[in-house]
Amino acid sequence: MIVISILWTALFIYLGFSVIYFHLFSWGALFPLKDPSPVDDLKRKYAVLIPGYKEDAVIVSVAEAALKQDASKEWYDVIVIADSFQSETLQRLAALPIKVVEVEFEVSTKSKALNKAMEVVGDDYDVAVILDADNVMEEDFLRRIDAQFDLGFTVVQGHRVAKNTGTAMAQLDAISEEVNNSVFRKGHRVFGLSSALIGSGMAFDYAFFKDIMARIKAIGGFD
Repeated sequence: MIVISILWTALFIYLGFSVIYFHLFSWGALFPLKDPSPVDDLKRKYAVLIPGYKEDAVIVSVAEAALKQDASKEWYDVIVIADSFQSETLQRLAALPIKVVEVEFEVSTKSKALNKAMEVVGDDYDVAVILDADNVMEEDFLRRIDAQFDLGFTVVQGHRVAKNTGTAMAQLDAISEEVNNSVFRKGHRVFGLSSALIGSGMAFDYAFFKDIMARIKAIGGFD
């Protein structure tokens, strides 16, 4: 009986903490959080890294969209990391004013692709922006990120939203995304805590990111 009582108490504490956690940051997300205005132009050199594994269907349009930032072109490079792309896709990418790093691994992972790309393109960058192969940035995204780095941040998580809401499943996915944005990102920031990272739409100090990624030993997967 004592063991059962201890287990019930532990379960109650765990569930109680979870409820308080979600409740606190859900309320926090209701308060305004003022972002700085976008800078007039970039002050840092950006590497926009887009790793993709067999993403032939979307990668060209995503690369084209990434080139439409309303910032001086000399301050950012779009770098597509092409893992197992078709030759036709590579030809179309080569026609764009971007950098293409072709990679091939026995077991493909996102971390391997990013590490190889940074090895190839070198260290002539101040900030690394990580996108998934279907992410499209708002045209002022980099200028907004630069404004956050002006405040002294080392890592900045963008606000990622769903592009398609045409089906019930897509709508549920969009709702889930926005709940996470509100509770685990904005809610955290309102209380002065770090935002949770999503995995894409992120910006890092380049040297910091390269150092951290060199320690990542992912077993498999590209997410």
